[in-house]
Amino acid sequence: MRGALLIAKKEFLELSKDRKTMFFAFVLPFLLYPAIFGMMAKMGKRDEAQNQNKASRVYVSDPSGALDGVLASDARHFVRVARPEGDLKQAVRDQKLELALEVDPNAAAALLKHETFSLTATMDESERASEVAMKRLKDALATQEKTWVQGRLQSLGASSQLAEPLRLVVQNAADSALEIGKFMGRLLPYMLMIMMYTGSMQHGIYATAGEKERHTLLSLMATRLPRNQIILGKLLYIFCMGVIAALLNLLSMGLSVAFMGSGEGGSMQAMAAIANPMTLGLTFMIMVPLGLFFSNFILLMGIQARNTIEAGSAITPGIFLVVFLGVFTMAPGVDKMAFLSYVPVVNVCIALRKLFSQQFSWMEYLVAFTMTVGLAGLMTLVSTRILNREKALFKM
Repeated sequence: MRGALLIAKKEFLELSKDRKTMFFAFVLPFLLYPAIFGMMAKMGKRDEAQNQNKASRVYVSDPSGALDGVLASDARHFVRVARPEGDLKQAVRDQKLELALEVDPNAAAALLKHETFSLTATMDESERASEVAMKRLKDALATQEKTWVQGRLQSLGASSQLAEPLRLVVQNAADSALEIGKFMGRLLPYMLMIMMYTGSMQHGIYATAGEKERHTLLSLMATRLPRNQIILGKLLYIFCMGVIAALLNLLSMGLSVAFMGSGEGGSMQAMAAIANPMTLGLTFMIMVPLGLFFSNFILLMGIQARNTIEAGSAITPGIFLVVFLGVFTMAPGVDKMAFLSYVPVVNVCIALRKLFSQQFSWMEYLVAFTMTVGLAGLMTLVSTRILNREKALFKM
């Protein structure tokens, strides 16, 4: 094992001489995520403030004037505009207005007769400003409808509670920790797999096919170190870089999110409740063999390639598989499919999802951990045997 550690040390020393790679691997994550999340938060707050402070432009076709008082009483939130030329739906899509309302021509008469009239609202659900306008309209109509109903009940001499036979009280059984935990349980395994694979890939190509291109592989093989020790040393280096990349990226993301939500005490307490030592420890334990499996695949593909271009072409498709598995495990209802607990890689994501969702099962975790360790060990054995062959190492 001493030889493997020497090879890993050699790779880390070579890495330390490349300042650009060091910057991209260790410094950039702490600059990139704060900038991205900060910009997103700032733009989101600015857009929300603009939508909330700006009156919604509404075209109203109301021949009987049934809604005149409703919109006029809230001039701060509504401004009536003239009918735009052409189709109303196209005008809303072109953002010439936020809402188009068409009231039943007989609405006023229907109100006098205590009958129901129709109101057609045209909006663009893909635009936040249109959603805000619709919410404002619903709030205004809810108040007006209550007034109309109270008036009808008074004219009939009936109780004001006649129109309200039931008052629904909703209690949320999920606290903020559970809500955040379920969100993290869906997102975290996906992010960890992507970061571990991409972090290992870049350095794996450099340490395998790059070694061939630099013509230093023959010199390395000429040393007294056994060939399997050289292979294991490179595997250790690739694995460590994948784990470091994942941890640094996640740490940067976590600090950025925490900084953005520093004003929300409940969210911070929920994050603290989720990120306890046991949860983090179990997450790290199960991700180690998964990272080792990824590293073996990258080592196997990279060292058999003739050059870095060929290695990149062989290793890159693995990203699409990782993305597919990650997106699949984020789908709703996946955690309820019992057979997925026995599918390699997928069962790791399911176990982590339940861990953060407060639905942790030791049996499912141990099955996923055991299968992943076995898969990583088998992959290590296979890659070591294959790469001991002259044909694999010196493929030209």
